[in-house]
Amino acid sequence: MCIGILGLMQALFLFLPASRAVAADDPLTLLLVPVEEENVVFRQFLPVKHYLEKRLNRRVELDIAHNAEAALDRLGQGQVDLAYLDPSAYCEGKSMYQLHPVAKVVKNGEGQYRSVLVVRDDSQVEKIVQIPGRSLALGNTRSSSAYLMPLAMLQEIKLDLEDFSQVGFLQKEDLVALSVLVRDYDVGAMSQEVARKYLPYGLRIIKKSEKLPQFIISSAPQMDVEERNALQTALLEYTPQDFDTVSFAEAEDREYNVVRIMLKNITGKDYLAYPEGAVKLALLPLYSPITLDKMFAPLAEYLTQETGREFRLVIPRDFEEFVSIVSNGEVDFAYQNPYVYLLLGQRGKLQSLVTTISPEPETSREEFRGVILVRKDSAISSLEDLKGKDIMIVSRRSAGGYRFQKILLRQHGIDIAREARLEEGKKHEEVVLSVYRGEADAGFVREAALQVAKDIVDTSDLRVLATTEYYPNWPFAAYTETDADLVAKVRSALLAIEDPAFLEEARINGFTQSQMKRLQQLKEKVVLE
Repeated sequence: MCIGILGLMQALFLFLPASRAVAADDPLTLLLVPVEEENVVFRQFLPVKHYLEKRLNRRVELDIAHNAEAALDRLGQGQVDLAYLDPSAYCEGKSMYQLHPVAKVVKNGEGQYRSVLVVRDDSQVEKIVQIPGRSLALGNTRSSSAYLMPLAMLQEIKLDLEDFSQVGFLQKEDLVALSVLVRDYDVGAMSQEVARKYLPYGLRIIKKSEKLPQFIISSAPQMDVEERNALQTALLEYTPQDFDTVSFAEAEDREYNVVRIMLKNITGKDYLAYPEGAVKLALLPLYSPITLDKMFAPLAEYLTQETGREFRLVIPRDFEEFVSIVSNGEVDFAYQNPYVYLLLGQRGKLQSLVTTISPEPETSREEFRGVILVRKDSAISSLEDLKGKDIMIVSRRSAGGYRFQKILLRQHGIDIAREARLEEGKKHEEVVLSVYRGEADAGFVREAALQVAKDIVDTSDLRVLATTEYYPNWPFAAYTETDADLVAKVRSALLAIEDPAFLEEARINGFTQSQMKRLQQLKEKVVLE
Protein backbone atom coordinates (compact mmCIF):
# COMPACT_ATOMS: atom_id res chain seq x y z
CA MET A 1 0.00 0.00 0.00
CA CYS A 2 2.88 2.39 0.79
CA ILE A 3 4.45 1.59 -2.57
CA GLY A 4 1.15 2.43 -4.26
CA ILE A 5 0.95 5.81 -2.52
CA LEU A 6 4.54 6.66 -3.43
CA GLY A 7 3.89 5.72 -7.02
CA LEU A 8 0.76 7.87 -7.11
CA MET A 9 2.64 10.85 -5.66
CA GLN A 10 5.41 10.46 -8.22
CA ALA A 11 2.85 10.33 -11.01
CA LEU A 12 1.13 13.47 -9.76
CA PHE A 13 4.41 15.39 -9.60
CA LEU A 14 4.95 14.70 -13.29
CA PHE A 15 1.88 16.85 -14.07
CA LEU A 16 2.57 19.68 -11.62
CA PRO A 17 4.38 22.79 -12.94
CA ALA A 18 7.93 23.05 -11.74
CA SER A 19 8.53 25.70 -9.08
CA ARG A 20 10.48 28.72 -10.29
CA ALA A 21 12.00 29.38 -6.86
CA VAL A 22 15.34 28.01 -8.00
CA ALA A 23 19.03 28.29 -7.39
CA ALA A 24 20.80 31.49 -8.36
CA ASP A 25 22.77 29.73 -11.13
CA ASP A 26 19.55 28.70 -12.88
CA PRO A 27 18.87 31.16 -15.74
CA LEU A 28 15.90 33.50 -15.67
CA THR A 29 13.98 33.09 -18.93
CA LEU A 30 12.10 36.01 -20.52
CA LEU A 31 9.83 34.95 -23.36
CA LEU A 32 9.16 37.55 -26.07
CA VAL A 33 6.03 37.49 -28.23
CA PRO A 34 6.79 39.96 -31.02
CA VAL A 35 4.22 41.81 -33.13
CA GLU A 36 7.00 43.23 -35.29
CA GLU A 37 9.92 41.39 -36.83
CA GLU A 38 11.60 39.17 -34.23
CA ASN A 39 14.98 40.87 -34.54
CA VAL A 40 13.37 44.24 -33.68
CA VAL A 41 11.90 43.15 -30.35
CA PHE A 42 14.99 41.07 -29.54
CA ARG A 43 17.19 44.13 -30.08
CA GLN A 44 14.90 46.22 -27.83
CA PHE A 45 15.21 43.78 -24.94
CA LEU A 46 18.92 42.97 -25.25
CA PRO A 47 19.96 45.93 -23.02
CA VAL A 48 17.29 44.87 -20.51
CA LYS A 49 18.79 41.40 -20.40
CA HIS A 50 22.29 42.75 -19.68
CA TYR A 51 20.94 45.11 -17.02
CA LEU A 52 19.02 42.38 -15.19
CA GLU A 53 22.02 40.05 -15.23
CA LYS A 54 24.12 42.66 -13.46
CA ARG A 55 21.36 43.79 -11.11
CA LEU A 56 20.19 40.31 -10.09
CA ASN A 57 23.57 38.57 -10.42
CA ARG A 58 21.87 35.89 -12.47
CA ARG A 59 21.97 34.79 -16.08
CA VAL A 60 18.98 35.92 -18.16
CA GLU A 61 17.94 34.18 -21.36
CA LEU A 62 15.74 35.73 -24.04
CA ASP A 63 13.50 33.36 -25.95
CA ILE A 64 11.00 33.90 -28.75
CA ALA A 65 7.44 32.52 -28.86
CA HIS A 66 5.88 32.60 -32.29
CA ASN A 67 2.36 33.15 -30.98
CA ALA A 68 0.51 34.05 -27.78
CA GLU A 69 -1.00 30.60 -27.33
CA ALA A 70 2.43 28.97 -27.13
CA ALA A 71 3.64 31.66 -24.73
CA LEU A 72 0.70 31.17 -22.38
CA ASP A 73 1.12 27.40 -22.38
CA ARG A 74 4.80 27.68 -21.46
CA LEU A 75 4.08 30.26 -18.74
CA GLY A 76 1.21 28.27 -17.28
CA GLN A 77 3.28 25.09 -17.17
CA GLY A 78 6.20 26.86 -15.49
CA GLN A 79 8.58 26.30 -18.39
CA VAL A 80 9.59 29.98 -18.44
CA ASP A 81 9.74 32.66 -15.75
CA LEU A 82 8.49 35.73 -17.56
CA ALA A 83 6.79 36.75 -20.78
CA TYR A 84 6.38 39.99 -22.70
CA LEU A 85 2.69 39.80 -23.60
CA ASP A 86 0.13 41.63 -25.67
CA PRO A 87 -2.60 43.05 -23.38
CA SER A 88 -5.21 40.58 -24.64
CA ALA A 89 -2.86 37.62 -24.07
CA TYR A 90 -2.20 38.90 -20.55
CA CYS A 91 -5.94 39.08 -19.78
CA GLU A 92 -6.40 35.53 -21.03
CA GLY A 93 -3.37 34.24 -19.13
CA LYS A 94 -4.41 36.02 -15.95
CA SER A 95 -7.76 34.24 -16.07
CA MET A 96 -6.42 30.81 -17.09
CA TYR A 97 -3.17 30.60 -15.13
CA GLN A 98 -3.28 33.40 -12.53
CA LEU A 99 -0.32 35.16 -14.10
CA HIS A 100 1.13 38.02 -12.08
CA PRO A 101 1.68 41.48 -13.60
CA VAL A 102 5.28 42.59 -13.00
CA ALA A 103 5.63 45.80 -15.01
CA LYS A 104 4.19 47.37 -18.12
CA VAL A 105 6.36 48.54 -20.97
CA VAL A 106 6.85 52.25 -21.65
CA LYS A 107 7.75 53.33 -25.18
CA ASN A 108 8.63 56.88 -26.11
CA GLY A 109 7.55 57.94 -22.64
CA GLU A 110 4.06 56.44 -23.03
CA GLY A 111 2.57 53.63 -20.95
CA GLN A 112 -0.31 53.45 -23.42
CA TYR A 113 -0.62 53.04 -27.16
CA ARG A 114 -3.22 53.24 -29.91
CA SER A 115 -4.44 51.00 -32.66
CA VAL A 116 -4.89 52.62 -36.07
CA LEU A 117 -6.47 51.92 -39.44
CA VAL A 118 -4.33 52.94 -42.40
CA VAL A 119 -4.70 53.34 -46.17
CA ARG A 120 -2.30 54.39 -48.90
CA ASP A 121 -1.68 58.09 -49.35
CA ASP A 122 -3.39 58.02 -52.74
CA SER A 123 -6.55 56.33 -51.40
CA GLN A 124 -9.85 58.19 -51.70
CA VAL A 125 -10.82 56.99 -48.23
CA GLU A 126 -10.84 59.84 -45.71
CA LYS A 127 -12.98 58.45 -42.86
CA ILE A 128 -13.73 55.02 -41.45
CA VAL A 129 -17.33 55.11 -42.73
CA GLN A 130 -15.96 54.86 -46.28
CA ILE A 131 -14.21 51.51 -45.94
CA PRO A 132 -17.07 48.97 -46.43
CA GLY A 133 -16.60 46.91 -49.59
CA ARG A 134 -12.83 47.28 -49.57
CA SER A 135 -10.19 44.70 -48.61
CA LEU A 136 -8.90 44.62 -45.03
CA ALA A 137 -5.64 43.28 -43.56
CA LEU A 138 -5.62 42.33 -39.88
CA GLY A 139 -3.00 40.76 -37.63
CA ASN A 140 -3.11 37.78 -35.32
CA THR A 141 -6.54 37.12 -33.80
CA ARG A 142 -5.01 37.46 -30.31
CA SER A 143 -3.55 40.88 -31.09
CA SER A 144 -5.09 43.85 -29.29
CA SER A 145 -3.76 46.43 -31.76
CA ALA A 146 -4.16 44.53 -35.05
CA TYR A 147 -7.37 42.58 -34.39
CA LEU A 148 -9.39 43.28 -31.23
CA MET A 149 -9.31 47.07 -31.20
CA PRO A 150 -9.83 47.37 -34.99
CA LEU A 151 -12.89 45.12 -34.70
CA ALA A 152 -14.11 47.25 -31.79
CA MET A 153 -13.73 50.38 -33.95
CA LEU A 154 -15.69 48.68 -36.74
CA GLN A 155 -18.33 47.52 -34.28
CA GLU A 156 -18.90 51.13 -33.19
CA ILE A 157 -20.11 51.97 -36.69
CA LYS A 158 -22.04 48.74 -37.19
CA LEU A 159 -19.51 47.04 -39.46
CA ASP A 160 -18.23 43.49 -39.28
CA LEU A 161 -15.87 41.41 -41.40
CA GLU A 162 -18.63 40.42 -43.83
CA ASP A 163 -18.77 44.06 -44.95
CA PHE A 164 -15.37 43.75 -46.66
CA SER A 165 -14.54 42.27 -50.05
CA GLN A 166 -11.58 40.36 -48.58
CA VAL A 167 -10.07 39.95 -45.10
CA GLY A 168 -6.56 38.67 -44.45
CA PHE A 169 -4.82 37.71 -41.21
CA LEU A 170 -1.13 38.42 -41.66
CA GLN A 171 0.20 37.71 -38.14
CA LYS A 172 2.94 40.38 -38.08
CA GLU A 173 2.03 44.06 -38.13
CA ASP A 174 4.95 44.90 -40.44
CA LEU A 175 3.41 42.56 -43.01
CA VAL A 176 0.06 44.31 -42.64
CA ALA A 177 1.67 47.68 -43.35
CA LEU A 178 3.59 46.35 -46.35
CA SER A 179 0.51 44.63 -47.76
CA VAL A 180 -1.29 47.99 -47.91
CA LEU A 181 1.71 49.73 -49.44
CA VAL A 182 1.98 47.15 -52.27
CA ARG A 183 -1.82 47.29 -52.86
CA ASP A 184 -2.61 43.75 -51.76
CA TYR A 185 -5.12 45.28 -49.32
CA ASP A 186 -6.90 48.64 -49.21
CA VAL A 187 -7.02 49.05 -45.42
CA GLY A 188 -4.72 47.74 -42.68
CA ALA A 189 -4.88 47.53 -38.87
CA MET A 190 -1.85 47.87 -36.60
CA SER A 191 -0.40 49.77 -33.66
CA GLN A 192 0.33 53.44 -34.19
CA GLU A 193 3.98 52.72 -33.37
CA VAL A 194 4.32 50.35 -36.32
CA ALA A 195 2.32 52.63 -38.62
CA ARG A 196 4.67 55.54 -37.94
CA LYS A 197 7.57 53.60 -39.47
CA TYR A 198 5.73 53.39 -42.80
CA LEU A 199 4.06 56.82 -43.00
CA PRO A 200 7.07 58.31 -44.88
CA TYR A 201 6.72 55.55 -47.50
CA GLY A 202 3.10 56.24 -48.38
CA LEU A 203 0.73 55.16 -45.58
CA ARG A 204 -1.91 57.44 -44.08
CA ILE A 205 -3.85 56.99 -40.82
CA ILE A 206 -7.63 57.38 -41.16
CA LYS A 207 -8.71 56.33 -37.66
CA LYS A 208 -7.06 56.18 -34.23
CA SER A 209 -8.47 54.12 -31.40
CA GLU A 210 -8.83 55.06 -27.79
CA LYS A 211 -5.64 54.43 -25.81
CA LEU A 212 -4.82 50.90 -24.68
CA PRO A 213 -2.47 49.91 -21.86
CA GLN A 214 0.95 48.90 -23.15
CA PHE A 215 2.38 45.39 -23.41
CA ILE A 216 3.12 43.86 -20.03
CA ILE A 217 5.80 41.71 -18.43
CA SER A 218 4.03 38.88 -16.59
CA SER A 219 5.48 36.21 -14.36
CA ALA A 220 4.61 32.55 -14.15
CA PRO A 221 2.24 31.73 -11.26
CA GLN A 222 4.89 29.55 -9.60
CA MET A 223 7.51 32.28 -9.34
CA ASP A 224 8.58 32.93 -5.75
CA VAL A 225 7.07 36.16 -4.37
CA GLU A 226 10.41 37.56 -3.17
CA GLU A 227 11.99 36.79 -6.52
CA ARG A 228 9.12 38.50 -8.35
CA ASN A 229 9.33 41.57 -6.11
CA ALA A 230 13.07 41.88 -6.67
CA LEU A 231 12.56 41.58 -10.41
CA GLN A 232 9.80 44.19 -10.36
CA THR A 233 11.94 46.64 -8.42
CA ALA A 234 14.80 46.12 -10.86
CA LEU A 235 12.60 46.76 -13.90
CA LEU A 236 11.01 49.88 -12.42
CA GLU A 237 14.47 51.31 -11.72
CA TYR A 238 15.76 50.49 -15.20
CA THR A 239 16.91 53.49 -17.25
CA PRO A 240 17.03 53.06 -21.04
CA GLN A 241 20.38 53.69 -22.67
CA ASP A 242 19.17 54.87 -26.07
CA PHE A 243 16.05 56.06 -27.87
CA ASP A 244 15.00 52.64 -29.13
CA THR A 245 15.14 50.90 -25.77
CA VAL A 246 12.04 50.28 -23.70
CA SER A 247 11.57 51.26 -20.07
CA PHE A 248 9.01 50.11 -17.50
CA ALA A 249 6.29 51.39 -15.18
CA GLU A 250 4.10 49.87 -12.51
CA ALA A 251 1.25 47.82 -13.95
CA GLU A 252 -2.20 47.80 -12.37
CA ASP A 253 -4.47 44.97 -13.41
CA ARG A 254 -7.55 47.21 -13.64
CA GLU A 255 -5.91 49.17 -16.48
CA TYR A 256 -6.49 46.11 -18.64
CA ASN A 257 -10.26 45.96 -18.07
CA VAL A 258 -10.77 47.93 -21.28
CA VAL A 259 -9.14 45.01 -23.10
CA ARG A 260 -11.34 42.53 -21.23
CA ILE A 261 -14.38 44.49 -22.39
CA MET A 262 -13.21 44.18 -26.01
CA LEU A 263 -12.60 40.46 -25.61
CA LYS A 264 -16.08 39.95 -24.20
CA ASN A 265 -17.79 41.99 -26.92
CA ILE A 266 -15.87 40.53 -29.84
CA THR A 267 -14.95 36.96 -28.89
CA GLY A 268 -17.53 36.21 -26.21
CA LYS A 269 -14.75 35.30 -23.76
CA ASP A 270 -15.51 36.85 -20.38
CA TYR A 271 -12.32 37.53 -18.42
CA LEU A 272 -13.82 40.38 -16.41
CA ALA A 273 -13.19 39.80 -12.73
CA TYR A 274 -13.57 41.95 -9.67
CA PRO A 275 -11.17 41.67 -6.73
CA GLU A 276 -12.67 40.76 -3.39
CA GLY A 277 -13.97 43.91 -1.74
CA ALA A 278 -14.03 45.93 -4.97
CA VAL A 279 -16.71 48.61 -5.18
CA LYS A 280 -18.75 48.28 -8.38
CA LEU A 281 -19.88 51.38 -10.25
CA ALA A 282 -22.37 50.67 -13.05
CA LEU A 283 -22.52 52.98 -16.07
CA LEU A 284 -25.60 53.27 -18.24
CA PRO A 285 -24.24 52.34 -21.70
CA LEU A 286 -25.15 55.39 -23.76
CA TYR A 287 -21.90 55.06 -25.76
CA SER A 288 -19.71 52.11 -26.73
CA PRO A 289 -17.92 50.26 -23.87
CA ILE A 290 -14.50 51.42 -25.08
CA THR A 291 -15.61 55.05 -25.11
CA LEU A 292 -17.23 54.73 -21.68
CA ASP A 293 -14.13 53.18 -20.16
CA LYS A 294 -12.02 56.04 -21.51
CA MET A 295 -14.51 58.58 -20.17
CA PHE A 296 -14.98 57.21 -16.66
CA ALA A 297 -11.84 55.27 -15.69
CA PRO A 298 -10.34 58.50 -14.24
CA LEU A 299 -13.43 58.93 -12.04
CA ALA A 300 -13.08 55.37 -10.71
CA GLU A 301 -9.41 56.03 -9.96
CA TYR A 302 -10.29 59.28 -8.17
CA LEU A 303 -12.88 57.57 -5.97
CA THR A 304 -10.40 54.82 -5.20
CA GLN A 305 -7.88 57.37 -3.96
CA GLU A 306 -10.42 59.39 -1.98
CA THR A 307 -12.22 56.51 -0.24
CA GLY A 308 -9.46 53.93 0.17
CA ARG A 309 -11.65 51.35 -1.58
CA GLU A 310 -10.97 50.02 -5.05
CA PHE A 311 -13.64 51.14 -7.52
CA ARG A 312 -14.24 49.09 -10.67
CA LEU A 313 -16.45 50.08 -13.60
CA VAL A 314 -19.28 47.81 -14.67
CA ILE A 315 -20.42 48.46 -18.25
CA PRO A 316 -23.55 46.45 -19.13
CA ARG A 317 -24.43 45.33 -22.64
CA ASP A 318 -27.48 47.61 -22.94
CA PHE A 319 -30.03 49.67 -21.00
CA GLU A 320 -32.05 46.59 -20.08
CA GLU A 321 -29.07 44.80 -18.56
CA PHE A 322 -28.19 47.95 -16.60
CA VAL A 323 -31.68 48.08 -15.08
CA SER A 324 -31.46 44.37 -14.28
CA ILE A 325 -28.11 44.39 -12.49
CA VAL A 326 -28.98 47.49 -10.46
CA SER A 327 -32.39 46.07 -9.53
CA ASN A 328 -30.73 42.84 -8.40
CA GLY A 329 -28.22 44.65 -6.20
CA GLU A 330 -25.20 43.48 -8.20
CA VAL A 331 -23.51 46.90 -7.96
CA ASP A 332 -22.85 49.46 -5.23
CA PHE A 333 -23.25 52.69 -7.18
CA ALA A 334 -24.86 53.66 -10.47
CA TYR A 335 -24.53 56.50 -12.94
CA GLN A 336 -27.53 56.92 -15.21
CA ASN A 337 -29.85 59.32 -16.97
CA PRO A 338 -32.66 60.90 -14.94
CA TYR A 339 -35.38 58.75 -16.52
CA VAL A 340 -33.67 55.48 -15.57
CA TYR A 341 -32.93 56.89 -12.12
CA LEU A 342 -36.61 57.71 -11.61
CA LEU A 343 -37.58 54.24 -12.79
CA LEU A 344 -35.20 52.52 -10.36
CA GLY A 345 -35.90 55.03 -7.60
CA GLN A 346 -39.59 54.22 -7.88
CA ARG A 347 -38.68 50.60 -7.26
CA GLY A 348 -36.75 51.61 -4.14
CA LYS A 349 -33.37 50.59 -5.57
CA LEU A 350 -31.44 53.88 -5.73
CA GLN A 351 -30.83 57.08 -3.81
CA SER A 352 -29.42 60.10 -5.65
CA LEU A 353 -26.22 61.49 -4.15
CA VAL A 354 -25.25 64.30 -6.54
CA THR A 355 -26.16 65.74 -9.93
CA THR A 356 -23.76 66.15 -12.83
CA ILE A 357 -22.60 69.54 -14.06
CA SER A 358 -21.61 69.42 -17.72
CA PRO A 359 -21.15 71.75 -20.72
CA GLU A 360 -24.40 71.58 -22.69
CA PRO A 361 -23.39 73.00 -25.07
CA GLU A 362 -21.55 76.20 -24.15
CA THR A 363 -21.79 76.83 -20.40
CA SER A 364 -21.67 74.70 -17.28
CA ARG A 365 -25.12 73.29 -16.64
CA GLU A 366 -26.86 71.08 -14.16
CA GLU A 367 -29.18 70.23 -17.05
CA PHE A 368 -28.98 68.72 -20.52
CA ARG A 369 -31.23 68.29 -23.53
CA GLY A 370 -31.90 66.13 -26.53
CA VAL A 371 -31.98 66.92 -30.23
CA ILE A 372 -33.83 65.60 -33.26
CA LEU A 373 -31.34 64.99 -36.04
CA VAL A 374 -31.83 64.74 -39.81
CA ARG A 375 -29.54 64.82 -42.82
CA LYS A 376 -28.68 68.30 -44.08
CA ASP A 377 -30.31 67.46 -47.43
CA SER A 378 -33.44 65.94 -45.85
CA ALA A 379 -36.88 67.18 -46.96
CA ILE A 380 -38.01 67.06 -43.33
CA SER A 381 -38.42 70.67 -42.20
CA SER A 382 -40.91 70.49 -39.31
CA LEU A 383 -41.94 68.22 -36.49
CA GLU A 384 -45.11 67.34 -38.43
CA ASP A 385 -42.91 65.90 -41.18
CA LEU A 386 -41.72 63.18 -38.78
CA LYS A 387 -45.09 61.42 -39.00
CA GLY A 388 -44.82 58.14 -40.88
CA LYS A 389 -41.01 58.29 -40.99
CA ASP A 390 -38.34 55.80 -39.92
CA ILE A 391 -36.78 57.16 -36.74
CA MET A 392 -33.89 55.67 -34.83
CA ILE A 393 -33.80 56.27 -31.09
CA VAL A 394 -31.15 55.19 -28.60
CA SER A 395 -33.51 53.26 -26.34
CA ARG A 396 -37.01 53.67 -24.98
CA ARG A 397 -35.26 54.16 -21.64
CA SER A 398 -32.92 56.83 -22.96
CA ALA A 399 -33.62 60.34 -21.64
CA GLY A 400 -31.71 62.46 -24.19
CA GLY A 401 -32.18 59.83 -26.90
CA TYR A 402 -35.97 59.37 -26.67
CA ARG A 403 -37.91 60.53 -23.60
CA PHE A 404 -37.14 64.25 -23.93
CA GLN A 405 -38.04 64.21 -27.63
CA LYS A 406 -41.24 62.31 -26.87
CA ILE A 407 -42.30 65.05 -24.42
CA LEU A 408 -41.51 67.75 -27.00
CA LEU A 409 -43.52 66.02 -29.72
CA ARG A 410 -46.44 65.34 -27.37
CA GLN A 411 -46.56 69.09 -26.65
CA HIS A 412 -47.06 69.55 -30.42
CA GLY A 413 -49.84 67.00 -30.57
CA ILE A 414 -47.70 64.17 -31.97
CA ASP A 415 -47.68 60.69 -30.43
CA ILE A 416 -44.41 59.64 -32.02
CA ALA A 417 -44.59 56.03 -30.78
CA ARG A 418 -47.80 55.57 -32.76
CA GLU A 419 -47.27 57.94 -35.66
CA ALA A 420 -43.76 56.90 -36.76
CA ARG A 421 -41.69 53.73 -37.07
CA LEU A 422 -39.17 53.61 -34.21
CA GLU A 423 -36.05 51.46 -34.02
CA GLU A 424 -33.59 51.27 -31.12
CA GLY A 425 -29.94 51.81 -31.98
CA LYS A 426 -28.75 51.12 -28.38
CA LYS A 427 -25.84 53.59 -28.64
CA HIS A 428 -25.79 57.28 -29.58
CA GLU A 429 -23.07 56.66 -32.20
CA GLU A 430 -25.31 54.16 -34.00
CA VAL A 431 -28.18 56.66 -34.17
CA VAL A 432 -25.97 59.39 -35.63
CA LEU A 433 -24.45 56.96 -38.11
CA SER A 434 -27.85 55.66 -39.28
CA VAL A 435 -29.05 59.20 -39.99
CA TYR A 436 -25.77 60.05 -41.73
CA ARG A 437 -26.07 56.99 -43.98
CA GLY A 438 -29.73 57.67 -44.76
CA GLU A 439 -30.81 54.42 -43.11
CA ALA A 440 -33.11 56.42 -40.82
CA ASP A 441 -35.05 59.55 -41.73
CA ALA A 442 -34.35 61.09 -38.32
CA GLY A 443 -32.61 60.28 -35.06
CA PHE A 444 -33.04 61.18 -31.40
CA VAL A 445 -29.81 61.75 -29.48
CA ARG A 446 -28.40 63.71 -26.58
CA GLU A 447 -26.95 67.01 -27.78
CA ALA A 448 -23.46 66.12 -26.51
CA ALA A 449 -23.45 63.02 -28.75
CA LEU A 450 -22.75 65.25 -31.73
CA GLN A 451 -19.33 66.03 -30.27
CA VAL A 452 -18.58 62.32 -29.76
CA ALA A 453 -19.67 61.55 -33.34
CA LYS A 454 -17.35 64.09 -34.99
CA ASP A 455 -14.57 61.51 -35.18
CA ILE A 456 -16.88 59.05 -36.97
CA VAL A 457 -18.80 61.14 -39.51
CA ASP A 458 -18.74 64.59 -41.07
CA THR A 459 -21.34 66.23 -38.85
CA SER A 460 -21.64 69.15 -41.29
CA ASP A 461 -23.77 66.77 -43.36
CA LEU A 462 -26.29 66.63 -40.50
CA ARG A 463 -28.87 69.15 -39.32
CA VAL A 464 -30.58 69.65 -35.96
CA LEU A 465 -34.31 69.82 -36.64
CA ALA A 466 -35.32 70.65 -33.07
CA THR A 467 -34.01 70.76 -29.53
CA THR A 468 -35.87 69.77 -26.41
CA GLU A 469 -36.17 71.67 -23.15
CA TYR A 470 -33.34 71.33 -20.64
CA TYR A 471 -33.94 68.70 -17.96
CA PRO A 472 -32.04 67.72 -14.79
CA ASN A 473 -28.67 66.17 -15.53
CA TRP A 474 -27.50 62.66 -14.73
CA PRO A 475 -27.69 61.61 -11.05
CA PHE A 476 -24.84 59.70 -9.46
CA ALA A 477 -26.67 57.31 -7.14
CA ALA A 478 -26.04 54.65 -4.52
CA TYR A 479 -27.79 51.31 -4.28
CA THR A 480 -30.06 51.50 -1.25
CA GLU A 481 -28.19 48.79 0.66
CA THR A 482 -24.68 50.16 0.07
CA ASP A 483 -22.72 50.85 3.28
CA ALA A 484 -23.75 54.28 4.61
CA ASP A 485 -20.21 55.33 5.55
CA LEU A 486 -18.97 54.57 2.04
CA VAL A 487 -21.93 56.45 0.54
CA ALA A 488 -21.07 59.52 2.63
CA LYS A 489 -17.41 59.36 1.54
CA VAL A 490 -18.37 59.11 -2.11
CA ARG A 491 -20.81 62.04 -1.90
CA SER A 492 -18.19 64.19 -0.18
CA ALA A 493 -15.50 63.19 -2.70
CA LEU A 494 -17.69 64.08 -5.68
CA LEU A 495 -18.75 67.44 -4.26
CA ALA A 496 -15.15 68.26 -3.36
CA ILE A 497 -13.84 68.10 -6.94
CA GLU A 498 -12.28 71.51 -7.61
CA ASP A 499 -10.26 70.83 -10.76
CA PRO A 500 -12.37 68.60 -13.04
CA ALA A 501 -9.67 68.31 -15.73
CA PHE A 502 -9.49 64.53 -15.21
CA LEU A 503 -13.19 64.35 -16.18
CA GLU A 504 -12.80 66.28 -19.42
CA GLU A 505 -13.23 63.15 -21.55
CA ALA A 506 -16.52 62.44 -19.76
CA ARG A 507 -17.72 66.01 -20.48
CA ILE A 508 -18.26 66.55 -16.77
CA ASN A 509 -17.47 69.87 -15.10
CA GLY A 510 -18.14 68.56 -11.61
CA PHE A 511 -21.06 67.62 -9.37
CA THR A 512 -23.56 69.54 -7.31
CA GLN A 513 -26.22 68.71 -4.72
CA SER A 514 -28.88 66.29 -5.92
CA GLN A 515 -31.68 68.09 -7.81
CA MET A 516 -34.62 66.22 -6.30
CA LYS A 517 -37.17 68.96 -6.97
CA ARG A 518 -36.27 69.10 -10.67
CA LEU A 519 -36.32 65.29 -10.87
CA GLN A 520 -39.82 65.30 -9.41
CA GLN A 521 -40.92 67.83 -12.05
CA LEU A 522 -39.55 65.53 -14.77
CA LYS A 523 -41.34 62.57 -13.19
CA GLU A 524 -44.64 64.37 -13.68
CA LYS A 525 -43.97 64.60 -17.45
CA VAL A 526 -42.91 61.03 -18.22
CA VAL A 527 -44.45 57.61 -17.90
CA LEU A 528 -42.11 55.24 -16.07
CA GLU A 529 -42.18 51.90 -17.86
